Amino acid sequence: MSVVAVIAAAGLGTRLGSRDPKALVTLAGQPLVVHAVRSMYASAVVDRVVVIAPEDACSQFARIISEAGFEARVVPGGITRQASVASGLAAVGQADFVLIHDAARALTPPSQIRRVVAALKAGHVAVVPALRVVDTVKEVGSALPDGTEPVCATLNRGRLRAMQTPQGFTLDVIRAAHKADAALATSETTAAPDDAFLAERAGYEVVLVEGSERALKITRPLDLRIAELFAAMPADEAHDICEPRENVCEPRENVCEPREEYEAYKGGG
Repeated sequence: MSVVAVIAAAGLGTRLGSRDPKALVTLAGQPLVVHAVRSMYASAVVDRVVVIAPEDACSQFARIISEAGFEARVVPGGITRQASVASGLAAVGQADFVLIHDAARALTPPSQIRRVVAALKAGHVAVVPALRVVDTVKEVGSALPDGTEPVCATLNRGRLRAMQTPQGFTLDVIRAAHKADAALATSETTAAPDDAFLAERAGYEVVLVEGSERALKITRPLDLRIAELFAAMPADEAHDICEPRENVCEPRENVCEPREEYEAYKGGG
């Protein structure tokens, strides 16, 4: 079964204080996109890689990846991440599975990639790595005139997960999901927050596998500093903070009813 990775790398590095594309910001001496491509091939379960780059930087990305010793097809992105991923999917060609990944999650361990692919090969059509939420999360309403925000509900963090990438899908499923909601991709205000969201909207079951603290998304200067610490750690020290659990989370009913959930939860911070 063939697996193709699509790496979204067309974002800007504004919040990192860089004028270059975010994926070209260096971490441990190499651009984020090189780390991301390396992890895919290091997993030994990915056959090909497609990288989505800013339209005016495709040749630069191709050169940097080639000079690092890796092969990847580089294609231009769109006006939103959703549009960019659609461009990448169009360049995949034939494959059984596709992994949609963010270059900003540059230190994603190969073991996490293998977990996603293993779940796909086990028969799931949409698989996402995720971490348990450790903070108390509250739902809020519209801001009040004095700038404060009223709390509407406290969510049961035991049933909340923070999504990561690569998000894996059977190719036909994610192509159909993107096609069904292509209209959302025209603006950042309507674009899908992630690809699993599109699969959910199309009616497909999405399951989760264990994520990794190393797969943090590098968005702010602080994130880059944390990633530098991870990159400097020997592999045996840079272990996941979360304990490995069941490989695939069982789907549960009524997970989107926070108020009822809170009534049953009643607390425990």
